[in-house]
Amino acid sequence: MNIIKKPVAKGNFRKGRNGHKPLAIVIHIMDGTLVGTDAWFNDPNSHVSSNYGVGKSGEIHQYVAEADSAAAQGIVNKPTAKVVKDNPGVNPNLFCISIEHEGFDGNKLTVAQKKASVELIADIAKRNNIPIDKDHVIPHHSIRFSKTCPGSGVDIAELISLAKQV
Repeated sequence: MNIIKKPVAKGNFRKGRNGHKPLAIVIHIMDGTLVGTDAWFNDPNSHVSSNYGVGKSGEIHQYVAEADSAAAQGIVNKPTAKVVKDNPGVNPNLFCISIEHEGFDGNKLTVAQKKASVELIADIAKRNNIPIDKDHVIPHHSIRFSKTCPGSGVDIAELISLAKQV
């Protein structure tokens, strides 16, 4: 698995995790292109970032190191994710590793993108001792109810099933 490191503007992430360890992997959709997301995360006016991005071609970009907190999860709003409910008052960015996927709400992942994402999920889970299940590999909307991210085209259950086989 080839991971390409990309720059992120300093104000768009936090060094460290304030003593928290990664407990979950959050699946997102970019609502745009990989190249556009590269630029957006490196723009100091965006105030957002992610740990990883997976392009339609299967190319993986790392924006924020796993030891640091990406600004990806946003506002907690009516969370359904167990890991968020079990950590009330804690910013989920401190205990989540985020993976963005090139595309728009409703898009299905390409074959190459799905393969790369599955390998990345399995690798992150192994390194951080995160179980590969529905309580620990979660959609963004399970943290923020008002979002549809990653959208209906991304099958989280399938990603979990395939990542367990890696």
